[in-house]
Amino acid sequence: MNYVDAYLQSRVMGADALELITMLYERAIASLNIAKDSIIKGVDNPELVKKKAIELSRATDIMYYLNDILDRQRGGQIAENLSIIYTTVAGELVRANLFNDVEIISKCIDILNNLRAAWEDVKNKVKENQNEQKRALAGTV
Repeated sequence: MNYVDAYLQSRVMGADALELITMLYERAIASLNIAKDSIIKGVDNPELVKKKAIELSRATDIMYYLNDILDRQRGGQIAENLSIIYTTVAGELVRANLFNDVEIISKCIDILNNLRAAWEDVKNKVKENQNEQKRALAGTV
C-alpha cells in the first residue's frame, strides 16, 4: 500500500456518515472530470476510451450506491427526490458513455457539485449544533 492509499484508508475509517457521503460525491465528480477529459483528448485512442468507460462506470456505481443507502423512512420526500436525482444522473451517465457527450457529463458534475455543497451545509450545521451543546454542557459544570 502506498502513502496515498494509506491516507485515503485512514480518512475513510475516521469519517462519519456525512463525511462519507461528501467523499462519495467528491469521488464521483473526480471520475466524471477524468471521463470528460478522456473524451476531449480523443475517443479514437483505445486507452482513453477504456479510461472514460471505467470512470463513468465508477461514477454510475456511486450513484446507485447513494440511492441504495437512502433512508426512505426517515428521509421522506427528500430521500425520494434524491432517489430520482441519483437514478436520473446514472441514466444520463450511460447516455454520455454511449455518445461521448461531454455536455451531459458537465451537467451531471454541476448537479453533483450542488448536492455535495448541500451535504456540506448539513455537515456544518450538525457540527455547529454539537459545539453549541458542548458549550452549554460546559457552562453547567
